Amino acid sequence: MLRRLLAVLLCRSGRPLSLDELAEALWEDSPPDGARSTLQVYVHRLRKVLGDSGRVVHNGAGYRIVVEAADVDAMRFEAAIARARAARGRGELERAGELLGEATALWRGRPYADIAGTGIIAGEIRRLEELRLLADQERLEIALDRGRHAQVVPELTDLADGHPYRERLLALLMLALYRSGRQADALEVFRRTRLRLSQELGVEPTRLLQRLHEAILRGDGRLLLIEADRLDGLCAASSV
Repeated sequence: MLRRLLAVLLCRSGRPLSLDELAEALWEDSPPDGARSTLQVYVHRLRKVLGDSGRVVHNGAGYRIVVEAADVDAMRFEAAIARARAARGRGELERAGELLGEATALWRGRPYADIAGTGIIAGEIRRLEELRLLADQERLEIALDRGRHAQVVPELTDLADGHPYRERLLALLMLALYRSGRQADALEVFRRTRLRLSQELGVEPTRLLQRLHEAILRGDGRLLLIEADRLDGLCAASSV
């Protein structure tokens, strides 16, 4: 329960939680009688385990944990992504790619893997995993923009296989294959995606994938020049 309490507090990154919120998070919406008193005991014990009574503080809004970004890998991860996006915005692609690589290197398995992922914790797990996927996507976009088309194909293939309904990853894989001189393989990705969507969901590929497929069929020269993060705009144009 102390580990769960610590995890819940960390999920809020230093923002306070009321006693009722903490009780619901710890006992999964079924707090026992005397939950508030028991929770106060847990907070006292957690402070002792952490060896610093000032780490978990209480004010009118509730309890919160006092942490700096350097203390928590998840916070370091988000800070690195923010710096990477700023660098990319300045056109510093190499630096942005390095920062995104540093961010994803902080991962050592699933977040909060040894704690039941329900409520607040489950929401934080989903948020962090989504952010990691976006970081991987942005890192691979940067690699494509730097001409590393063939090098990113294996990783994009693995990501697309793991997230078969993720339109953006499929589009990047098709683009990487096309730029690597593998037009037939790029078209095959679309064919398999279309078949899967039809059989499993009864829908067609998104407009982005359809327009990209058409552009690849025509050998549209813009596909060799467009920045990966602007692919949506190119494929929305009526001429593609």
